[in-house]
Amino acid sequence: MPQLDPAVFIPQIFWLFVVFAALYIFIARSAAPKISEVLKRRQDTITDDLANAEKLQAKAEEARIAFEKSQEDARNNAAAIVLSKREKLKAEADAEYQKLSDALSKKADEAQKRINEAKEKALGEVRNVAADVCADIVSQISGLKLDAKAVSKAVNAKTDDVLKGDG
Repeated sequence: MPQLDPAVFIPQIFWLFVVFAALYIFIARSAAPKISEVLKRRQDTITDDLANAEKLQAKAEEARIAFEKSQEDARNNAAAIVLSKREKLKAEADAEYQKLSDALSKKADEAQKRINEAKEKALGEVRNVAADVCADIVSQISGLKLDAKAVSKAVNAKTDDVLKGDG
């Protein structure tokens, strides 16, 4: 093989250095700056993207905080509205209860008055009947005619004692 002939080693080494030097100069002056520029632009783009991402992250954090604050405000507002409505409904219910209580109390008082009147009327009739019966019994047993006022007075006194619990 002619490449392995020691007589041609020096010219081969010379041309090897010439070719590699020319290739190095070409790459150093032409391709390396272009590659370096591409790498620099890539690094700048990455740096800009990271800065934009940090800005967007800060905006997102602010939006999250604002959202949480608005949610908290909405909860507080809803709680206040519920409390207000509860107080209003309680006041209305209390007013309605008082109104119904007053109406029922008035009806109960009227019913008690009617009961008392009926009781007094019935008691009056019972006293009259008792006085008549007593006068008839005394008249039939003894044959005496008693004064109606005296019999009525005695029956009323005894009835009052019984009603009071003394008799």
